[in-house]
Amino acid sequence: MGIPFIVAFAFVLNSCGLTSMISKFESIDFTVTPKEVEVHGGKVAIELDVTVPEKYFNKSATMSFTPKLVWENGEISFKSVILQGEKVSSNGITIGYVTGGKFSYSDAINYNKDMLTADLFATATATLNDKTKTLGIEKIAEGVMATATRVANNEVPAIAAHSYEHETILEETATIYFSVNQSNVRYSQKSSDDMKRLKEFAKLGYKTHSIEISSFASPEGTLDVNDKVSDNRAKSTFNYAKQLLRNLKVDGARNNDLYIQSSKGEDWGGFNSLVKASQMKDKSKVLNIVRSQNDPQKREEAIRDMAEIYDALEDDVLPKLRKATITLRVYQPKKTDEEISTLATENPAELDNKELLFAAELTDSDMAIYTTAITQFPNDYRGFNNIAALHLAEGDLTKAKTWLDKANAISANEDPVLENYGIIAAREGDIDKAQTLFDQGNASDVNQGILDIRQGDYKGAVSKLNGRGYNATLAKIMNGNNVTTTTTTAAAHYLNAVSAARSGDSTLALENLNKAIALDASLKAEAQNDIEFTGITIE
Repeated sequence: MGIPFIVAFAFVLNSCGLTSMISKFESIDFTVTPKEVEVHGGKVAIELDVTVPEKYFNKSATMSFTPKLVWENGEISFKSVILQGEKVSSNGITIGYVTGGKFSYSDAINYNKDMLTADLFATATATLNDKTKTLGIEKIAEGVMATATRVANNEVPAIAAHSYEHETILEETATIYFSVNQSNVRYSQKSSDDMKRLKEFAKLGYKTHSIEISSFASPEGTLDVNDKVSDNRAKSTFNYAKQLLRNLKVDGARNNDLYIQSSKGEDWGGFNSLVKASQMKDKSKVLNIVRSQNDPQKREEAIRDMAEIYDALEDDVLPKLRKATITLRVYQPKKTDEEISTLATENPAELDNKELLFAAELTDSDMAIYTTAITQFPNDYRGFNNIAALHLAEGDLTKAKTWLDKANAISANEDPVLENYGIIAAREGDIDKAQTLFDQGNASDVNQGILDIRQGDYKGAVSKLNGRGYNATLAKIMNGNNVTTTTTTAAAHYLNAVSAARSGDSTLALENLNKAIALDASLKAEAQNDIEFTGITIE
């Protein structure tokens, strides 16, 4: 047999090998799990189990296997895998000629709305002796189930707190010092700087919240004696304070119910603080004794045994522990909510920033009030952030970002600003960035729950989204619980139709679809292409 004949015969065999693979391409079994191609976390993920039959795969051939999503005006390929016959030495998956073979395949691609009407096809090309042919294209799944993408953009923009308090307690404290073992209030203490400040504070005439007297003894001598000295100091200080405040005409000065008295006894806590803050030599030894000795009497004896140190204590520490304190607490005068609301629009200059920001919650003029706030208080980021939040609530991401940038320039990385940046990132499809910003900004459960749906974490979303609102219902449906929402938008009726269809109730599904289409006619074409409603006639 001549060489030319052998070459020609080999060419025929090779061509027959590819031709056979082409003709039998439909004998390859493709099992898609789950049965429908679904979108989760913004991606179309597919899992295939592929079975190649016996006596199909040419021993010298290689095959490039590529799944594709194909729709009317486009297509997109998943990754390719290489299969090879048993005579090929390469890195592909080897498929025997006599035995056939199996392999598993998985991949994911980013989803876009064009893919909703796409079908999944298995395609392959084969090469044998430098000759390549298309083996075939076979539809293996119809449509893309994209219900998980039907997330409503109803995150709650983060409003920076106004920090306004309806009730603010102001206080002033005066300390009275005593001689050793004495409890009488000395004249010098009645005219101390502390007492002068207390008197000036009392003259403000604010409504009294409480008057607290606390007394102490230095930790020297017996515990019984020190407790008694502390008690006596409490009584004498109480009598002095009551008379003083009466003379100053302090509100409630004659009301014993407003007075709080406490005798603390030996002040070891104050002792430790003073020793730590002192320049005393070997103060660590003193502190160690206090820590290690629980018996106050033995503790004092051990410190007294350190004669040089005890002398320093007598001069610099112990005198400051022979004391009593008078604390006057009063209610800061406040404007009424009605006054704040009126001033915010008529005379905002009379309000501080906390009051202005609070006023925005009291009225419907929040944008105008926030605009006033950033004019009067341009160094406070909160007004800028809250203007951004209002734009974000209206869906204007561009304006929202502009104002957030201004807020962030004033005070970088404040929680509300970061959370609002995160909402923008989520709506723009940058889910990873959104999650990072939510983590940094301590995002609310509502906003994190909505982001969980976008990421395909339906269990996490269910745990964060309560009630029967739209996104809470979507999370439950995607988590396998076919509930309905009480929301009455077109999107909500459509979602209820999905829930009914998944429960096998075609009549209820169609009823809800008709409600949705009545509110938004464009949903009719969408429903006709939605594999959630396969088998339901939509007219």
